[in-house]
Amino acid sequence: MTTNTMTKQHSFKRRAFVLGTALGLAFGGALSAGSAVAQAHSRNVSAAEWNKIVEAARKEGKVVVYATMAPPVHDRIVAAFNAANPGIKMELVRVVGAAMTTKFEQERLNPGAEGGDMMITADVRWAMDAATKGWLRTPVGPAAAAWPESNIKRGQIAMLGINPWIINYNTNLVKTPINNYEDFLRPELANLRIGSTALVAEVVTWWYMWLDKTYPGYLEKLAKQNVRMYASSVAASASTASGEIHANAFSVIPIDTALHAQKAPIRSVVPNPASGFSYGGAVVSWAKNPNAGLVALNYLMSVPGQTAIVGKEEGASPLPNVPGSLDTRKLKMELIDPETFSGESIKAFEARWNALFKAR
Repeated sequence: MTTNTMTKQHSFKRRAFVLGTALGLAFGGALSAGSAVAQAHSRNVSAAEWNKIVEAARKEGKVVVYATMAPPVHDRIVAAFNAANPGIKMELVRVVGAAMTTKFEQERLNPGAEGGDMMITADVRWAMDAATKGWLRTPVGPAAAAWPESNIKRGQIAMLGINPWIINYNTNLVKTPINNYEDFLRPELANLRIGSTALVAEVVTWWYMWLDKTYPGYLEKLAKQNVRMYASSVAASASTASGEIHANAFSVIPIDTALHAQKAPIRSVVPNPASGFSYGGAVVSWAKNPNAGLVALNYLMSVPGQTAIVGKEEGASPLPNVPGSLDTRKLKMELIDPETFSGESIKAFEARWNALFKAR
């Protein structure tokens, strides 16, 4: 696993995503720095067309990415992309949860405003809806053409990796190991000694729904523990490291890896069973830098881009032979599929969650 304190479990590489239909961009006419490419049905373009896109991207000079991954992953992505793509600067803004969709929707309605060209989002259901409405561009380029079809949603959203949700605890404060979610119900962990993440993003709701399905009655018991809720998994994990709480139920490997590097007194565990998710990458149709957006997304779908995303076993790549990719074959993990949720079911669950945890 990614650190010597991580539980020695690995998960399987799942290839079963739902194949979407292509709605994207085709190429017609000359590409200029400010031009958007017209609609196409294929991610595969000729070398000459791709060279035109890259040249137009260099004239645009930058790509603005709204992303919700862990900060260390963002740092790797930006450094790797900028080194590999001279003349195109990636500017990455971390936006957590529903704030990202709100920003994109506001920018769509205000075409004169500067904003994001591309997203890396965990809330893939919103992106799928955006694809249906014609708000996204089809990824194109050499890496996009070779990307596994099973890892494309609605023909336009690249599922950029597999990430297990993990738990962590402070080793100075917890002497009996916490190995699974049921251990959070121990009496000594009640009354604000454990933390989790509030419903700041739909992907967090999916995780609570998975808990509720996997452990019937568990949420009611967890609520009685008086859990301290945080605005992000970064904040919750940092609170575990500082000793503000004893343990945290919701984190991802890159966040904990950064804390381990700082010699924080935490142990990270992939529970059994576990659940996980994938980030979706897409370029919006109103991008101010559409060609740079396409170049950036193609890069993240390449082996070097995937290497930057997965780090040292912090996530699994859909591509084979990506250095550092997490081996997921041995972990009992259910990969959350956004296609299985409806807006009605999510709304009903969130009302129940708020009633249980008294958090709005």
